[in-house]
This record gives sequence, C-alpha cells and structure tokens, in this order.
Amino acid sequence: MTSNPQNPRPVVFLHGWCGHGDEVEFIRSALPGPVLPISWMPPSGEFNLEEWPSEPDLEARKAIALQFANGVLERVRRTILDAGFAGATLVGHSMGGGMSCILAMDPDLSIGSVVMLDSNVPVLDQRRQTSLDQMIPWVDRAAEAGRLITQAGWIAEASSWVPDFFSLEDQGDSRLRIERRFMFAPVVEAALVIAGGVQWPISKAVASITCPVFGLAGEAGRMPVEELLEIRPDARVDHCPGTGHFPHVFATELTRTWLESGPLRTTSD
Repeated sequence: MTSNPQNPRPVVFLHGWCGHGDEVEFIRSALPGPVLPISWMPPSGEFNLEEWPSEPDLEARKAIALQFANGVLERVRRTILDAGFAGATLVGHSMGGGMSCILAMDPDLSIGSVVMLDSNVPVLDQRRQTSLDQMIPWVDRAAEAGRLITQAGWIAEASSWVPDFFSLEDQGDSRLRIERRFMFAPVVEAALVIAGGVQWPISKAVASITCPVFGLAGEAGRMPVEELLEIRPDARVDHCPGTGHFPHVFATELTRTWLESGPLRTTSD
C-alpha cells in the first residue's frame, strides 16, 4: 500500500439508518478528492403493505424484509457505478458501515478501502435478533392499523430510545436534527431496512474482503471492537473518547484528523 496525496482516491459516504447524506458536511474538509454522499433511506410508501403476510409467518416476514433491504443496497450499488465512483473508499456510519462491507465484496465496485464510523460490525447474533424482534412488529401494526396511527406510536417510542445514541454532552441543533430524523422516518420503510439489513452477511463480508478496513469506535458506541478484531485482526480500529454513536457529528475535529492521518492517506495502488 502506498500514499498518493496528488491523486486522492474518491470517497463514497454512506450515512446510517434514518440518516442523510448531508452528514458528510461535518467531515467534508478532510476528504481531498471527489465525494459522493448517497442519501439511501427509502421514502414513505415505497413498500406496499398489501404485500405483507396476513398470517403470522416469521420466516416469510424476514424474507420480505431482506428483499426490501437488498433493493436499497442494489440502488446504492448502481448509484456508485453510474456516478463513476468504482474504486472509491467507502466511508460508512453505523448501518452505512455494514452496507460498505457488503458492497466491498462486489468485484465491479473495486473498493479501495472500507472506513467505518462506529458501525455495528460484525453484527452479533443478539443484536440481529433484537432488531428483528423490535422492527417486524412495527410493520405488522401498520398493516393492521394503518401508517398514520403507527407513525404516531413510532414517534412516541423513538423519543425514549433515541437518547441512547448520544453522550450526555451531545446537545444542540445537530442532536435535535438527528432525533427528528429518527422519529419522523417512515416507520414501515425504516423498520424493513433494519429487519432486512441485519440479515445481510456483514460479519462474513468484513472477514473476507481483501481491501484495508478501518474503524472509529465511539465511546459507549455500537461498534463491537473486540469481535471485529477477532475476525479481522489486520483492521485498524481506534477509539473516539467523549462522544457516542455519532463521532463525525459530535467529535468532528477528532474524526477529521483521524481520517487525514490514516484511512484516507492509505491506498492499495
């Protein structure tokens, strides 16, 4: 691997669940080359609730969620190719990091490296089951009671668990924007993306991809660092003290410095 500052590798930024591509602005100054931020969360109404099984068949529900998440993944893949960003570095936050691991297995994308910002990678069995247990019932509720009533319940419940993503010091406009995005994300599509995405072979992907892997773990964040290093001992994983699940938002200077000092200086050329 060599450093090539005169010809920096392009970057694709993949936000986390219920996030948005505009989060790249927090770290944009650390990205010297072309940048493609992809806002990949599906809009309300993309999933036709008439396709949801009326019988209590968990495996059928899981299969539909996986198919839906795969459709999101394929759109991201196609966006990267159509924009001419094959060969890019993938910088992914949270679920965007897991998505990056899957995309990096695609030979057509020729990914240079995967950089994960407090991503839940590898996906542990308990986290996968918890996500399925939490998300699939939301689609059940929407199919039975309708989207509007279910969205109201989602907003009420999300207001209680969203603070778990932050440290006590993470306040202000950025926190409020993130909280609103979680609460007002279309409940059906948001639930299906998580229930499907946790079924992706993310753990297998991060263990098998040949490009360099980097991780920045938030303090009390969601990256299982020990498990990641166990299956990927060559990964460079550093810690971001004093913040939670959004290091690029609430520890911007540290994140930018970290990106500039390692992950974005290293290429596989």
